Amino acid sequence: MTRKNSVTLALLFIAFSAFSQQQSAEIKLTAEKLHSRVREWPYPVNGITVPTNAPALLWPATNGKEMVKPMESGSEVPEDPNIGNVRYKIMLASDINFTKDLLTSSEQRWAVYPLHQALKSGKWYWKYAYALKGSNQWTWSTVYDFVVDAKYANQKVSPPITEVLKRNEGSHPLLWDMNRIGEDFYRNNLENPEAKKFIAFAEKLMLAPLPTEQPQRVIDTTGKNKLEKKIIIERMYHGFGDAVGNPVRNLCIAYQLTKDKRFILDAKRRALNIATMNPDGLATGDDFTSGAVLEALGWFYDAGYDFLTPEEKQAFKNIITIRARRVYNHLPNRFELHVSDNHVWQITLRNLAIATVAVINDVPEAKEWLTYMYEVWSARFPVLGTTDGGWHEGNGYFRVNFKSIIYLSQMFGDFSGVDYFKLPWMENLPYYMLYTHPNGAASTAIGDMWENIPYIVKGEAWFADALTYKMNNPYLNWYVDGIKRDYPAYYHGTDDFLFFRLLNYKPNRKLSSTSPENLPKTRKFGDVGVVAMHEDLANANKTLSSYLFSSPFGSSGHGHASQNAFTINFKGKVIFGGTGYYSNFSDKHNLLYYRTSKAYNTILADSLNQKIGEEGYGWIPRTISGKHIQYALGDASNAYGEIKSDFWLNRFKQINIVPSKENGYGDSDVTLYRRHMLQLDGGYIVLYDELEAKNPVKWTTQFHCPYYTIEGENSANAKQQNFIVKTDLGNVTASVFANSPLKMKVHNKFFEAAVNWNKVTNDEGQIKEFKDQWHAGITSELKQKFRYLTIIQIKDGRTEVIKTISNNKGLSQLQVGDWEIKAQLDGEKPVSLQVSNKTVQSLFSYGDLPISFQGKNYVPKIKSSSVLLEMDGSTVSKQEAIDELPDVAKYDKN
Repeated sequence: MTRKNSVTLALLFIAFSAFSQQQSAEIKLTAEKLHSRVREWPYPVNGITVPTNAPALLWPATNGKEMVKPMESGSEVPEDPNIGNVRYKIMLASDINFTKDLLTSSEQRWAVYPLHQALKSGKWYWKYAYALKGSNQWTWSTVYDFVVDAKYANQKVSPPITEVLKRNEGSHPLLWDMNRIGEDFYRNNLENPEAKKFIAFAEKLMLAPLPTEQPQRVIDTTGKNKLEKKIIIERMYHGFGDAVGNPVRNLCIAYQLTKDKRFILDAKRRALNIATMNPDGLATGDDFTSGAVLEALGWFYDAGYDFLTPEEKQAFKNIITIRARRVYNHLPNRFELHVSDNHVWQITLRNLAIATVAVINDVPEAKEWLTYMYEVWSARFPVLGTTDGGWHEGNGYFRVNFKSIIYLSQMFGDFSGVDYFKLPWMENLPYYMLYTHPNGAASTAIGDMWENIPYIVKGEAWFADALTYKMNNPYLNWYVDGIKRDYPAYYHGTDDFLFFRLLNYKPNRKLSSTSPENLPKTRKFGDVGVVAMHEDLANANKTLSSYLFSSPFGSSGHGHASQNAFTINFKGKVIFGGTGYYSNFSDKHNLLYYRTSKAYNTILADSLNQKIGEEGYGWIPRTISGKHIQYALGDASNAYGEIKSDFWLNRFKQINIVPSKENGYGDSDVTLYRRHMLQLDGGYIVLYDELEAKNPVKWTTQFHCPYYTIEGENSANAKQQNFIVKTDLGNVTASVFANSPLKMKVHNKFFEAAVNWNKVTNDEGQIKEFKDQWHAGITSELKQKFRYLTIIQIKDGRTEVIKTISNNKGLSQLQVGDWEIKAQLDGEKPVSLQVSNKTVQSLFSYGDLPISFQGKNYVPKIKSSSVLLEMDGSTVSKQEAIDELPDVAKYDKN
């Protein structure tokens, strides 16, 4: 039942051991995937040293016969009817015979077991078992082991569920600890200007008519197929749950702020109205709308409990139970295993948690619901990151998770006494926001719906501000201060994070603020595979920023097949970035272009994309942040090949499309793709690509401009291709070099046309116009081993002519401005890249070229490392980088 990954992760352990002993600068990953769509191997195993004193034990689930397969909310893949027929238990001990420090669990329906007690340092052994429901015949796994380091001895541990349930005993209102803090909440906000403004808003809210079950918008379905009609109908009712549920929540808050019964009685009137809505109807039947209604009913049942008759209480309990069961019954032995079942993590987990706490002492099964959610939260949050603060799917869809991140962190913190805002991931989150979406500037241009955030939008502004109520980070405060200065209209006092601010309101709050001008120019978010490089982080809206992507998650969920892609922003706008439009999660434009490698500034092999799914992964082995040179290395060697994910193959099947070579998919036999990216002072980006395949292929390096026009230029040298980008921001040129002839194609057509058949809107509610965008592809001859060198210039003034100083046996020496660039472009010869500038006294070197700097020769400590030498006053500053694995490859291996 513990089926192992087809390409075992044990090889990662060998690679990591070599790295940790510094025997080699380079690591080659051979695993088929680093994150599986559902868990396929147990954790922790193989004697790894876990980064905690209380790890969560995780294992692949079973239906009693085989491993549970991927299935998720909103998917057409049918749910396994047997996932609810299994029970699990675990044993943990400090000896292999399970006699010392023995811990045994009770039976449970789910395949995670977070340890809510600190373990002593040393080696630990564990195993798990399953049995069918009603059976006492247990099947045990093999024994696994891990090590706890003494340095984690004083780490705070979350309490067991028994304490959490006890915390929820008592009278209503239970939500947000109101039965304990309600009076303080009321008194603390009496003079809060934001509370007064909200109360005035609530007064007007009571005048609104009761809602009826009608679409939020009307969209013509004429000529659409069955699947498109289904999606359009869901789109017509999208947001209905929030529209009818939010007023109930807001009136409950107004009552708790004022003790004015008018508010709670109007909340009751509205709650009774939505309680009668059909849970299977179009208006409140899907997971989003039903979840919003469920949350609203929980809010009123808890806050307005004393205003209900016994019959009304029973009616509310009945409808809450019906809607809650519909969510919960599809979670155990499935949801906890999933890399990220988006709809649940984004919204319905929060909806269910609020409703569950509201009825925790009145509906017997609610205790099981809360136990499950607390255990999964303790074991898995944050699902699309680990410690670096990043979010795998990009910033466009990160926003959909904001409310749950804030409110579930508050709620589970209330229950457990754990400050979830002090998790390592949370403490790094402000830096992720600051580096990947600076105020006044565009974001990273990657992932679903990135095009909806060409600047800081309301949800991002509110989320960042909310974090300041729980974090003492002066850079975050600086970030929020700037947003409030530039977008004052965003802060109208009735947004989704208002209640969080009221809960944590401090009348005399004073926040220290520090500009990020002295932070490193480059920062790596290795767990999600993003590197941000900034000319001036404090003024990103006026200067040059660039990003390199290569994600260990692959292209799961709302992520894209964009390994080793880059984005370049200048004066706050995207010059080079992803292209296409989010019209639906998996329509033709999405599956054949928008989420594919064809839409990104990365490389195709024989015109074929990288794999869609967790198997098509990349990673960021190296970064260096310097004064004048910024550097990142991405590895997409595992990103290419046939699509293997059943989930994505099913999505193709749903729209009658085959992921064939004609449609851009297939095995191109790529074995190596390492992209070195440098951002140089003066407005230069340098790319150096190492490429290999099992057989000769045509390599195409791509450039996409979502907002500007590309124009090709004639080249006297077939081994060099040039183009310009016409912008209103300055001058942009690109030159691509190789050791053999190249061909360039410039055009403004998508591989699959973009049609807004679903009438999707931007963040302001306006229907998006899908315009043509410009693309350049530069293709090699058939080559098994190949190198590209790309020099991009982005300047206010004129760009420089790139001078060829020499070209000897594939080693090209070029001069652009004050920068000298040497690159070995013959794929059959050892890789070499060296970039230097005598004026700013900086030198970068990778490969076999001798290093001479300031009249002295330097030898790297480790062969094939990346070296940066710069003058720091009168001394030489030396940085040397070798490959470093992301956390998932360090710890979660089999």
